[in-house]
Amino acid sequence: MPSGFHLHCSLLAFIIYGLVFQVHELQSAPLNVTGPPGPITVAMGEDVVLPCRVSPEQSVQDIEVIWFREHFSPFVHRYKGGQDQYGEQMLQYQGRTELLKDSLTNGSMDLKIFHVQLSDRGNYTCFVHRDSDYDEAVVELKVTASGSAPLIALERYQDGGIRVACRSAGWYPQPQVLWQDPHGQHLPSLSESVTRDKSGLFAVESSIILTRGTNQKLSCSVRHALHSQEQGSAFYISDPFFQNAHPWMTALGVALVAVVALLVIAVYLFKIKVNVVLDPDTAHCDLVLSDDCKSVKREDTRQDIPDIPERFNPWRCVLGREGFTSGRCYWEVEAVDGGGWTVGVSREDVKRKGEIEFKPEEGIWAVGQWAGHFQALTSPNRTLLPEIQTPKRIRVSLDYEEGRVAFFSVDEEIPIFTFPLASFEGMRVHPWVWLGPGTWLKMWP
Repeated sequence: MPSGFHLHCSLLAFIIYGLVFQVHELQSAPLNVTGPPGPITVAMGEDVVLPCRVSPEQSVQDIEVIWFREHFSPFVHRYKGGQDQYGEQMLQYQGRTELLKDSLTNGSMDLKIFHVQLSDRGNYTCFVHRDSDYDEAVVELKVTASGSAPLIALERYQDGGIRVACRSAGWYPQPQVLWQDPHGQHLPSLSESVTRDKSGLFAVESSIILTRGTNQKLSCSVRHALHSQEQGSAFYISDPFFQNAHPWMTALGVALVAVVALLVIAVYLFKIKVNVVLDPDTAHCDLVLSDDCKSVKREDTRQDIPDIPERFNPWRCVLGREGFTSGRCYWEVEAVDGGGWTVGVSREDVKRKGEIEFKPEEGIWAVGQWAGHFQALTSPNRTLLPEIQTPKRIRVSLDYEEGRVAFFSVDEEIPIFTFPLASFEGMRVHPWVWLGPGTWLKMWP
């Protein structure tokens, strides 16, 4: 045969040998798993992606990926043989994790965790296994929570001044409380206390004594420990509150102020009491209304009723049949039994289908027992009401023209919360409730 042919065959064989050798070297190269250079930080309730990268890049069919916490089993998430494995997954992560498969072929083994909880914080190990070779990397997840705007409370006369307390709840990690004068100078507090609720969130309280003329105008701010975000409230106390009255005169003055305040509240709240009847056409199919449509219970047993456009789905909500376009009125709602619930008002155009955010921007103004806390459903953050004992019976007050929605505890005869003035944009406003599992609500009268 011609020598050129032999040369061509030799060159082709050399190229094929080189390719086979490189593939063998690639397959036999040791695994190297790496995580991010520092912690991943996320706000509670948001989704997060934990990065993990393996090199050299592997066939997705040949590798096993296990994300775990302190113990290898049960795991946070497992991927093997090109499929997710859920057989021994930790209970708290069930339905909340996803391995991002779009980037697997690029060597990324990133794990996505949905709706991050405070208990999710800590170290995660990304363990990658191929044949007899394996490697791992540790990723630290930090979870934060921004609490409510500070609540300013005038407590009592003390040491020739007025003792004022600043309270805020729903923070993680523990925040810093700062008092400032009008010039931005920090002032020392008289006392400070820190508590934690069952979910691990911090509540803080700081007190200071105000004296006439020196620091009548102050601000209290609660600052996040991990970043610069903070919540603040400013206030001013006028001279008449600092008058040097005898103790009995002071007590009498405070009592008179309280009586006048209650009278004002009574005049405002007791304008027109309306008879609320619930609208069955808007009730989610898991909600069972009484014959008179004055009470509703969540059964979580789907009723065979048509899913018409007016009906809420999937949120277990129901509206009052009659709406309001003018005037002042109020009604009462009693939580007879069950766990979570919220009560308030909504615009007639409130979203009925799919995901709904319970906040004023979506046409809902409400308070209730939600996620283990009694709170007002404000925006962008919920306002926790730790000083209010969760009432069994709530009065909902509506002033349509002024755009005011207020709530009153019938149990303790005290105001609960008043939303900032709103515009209902000329739309009809209806009574609105949401029920958690096993909850039973009753409308009064």
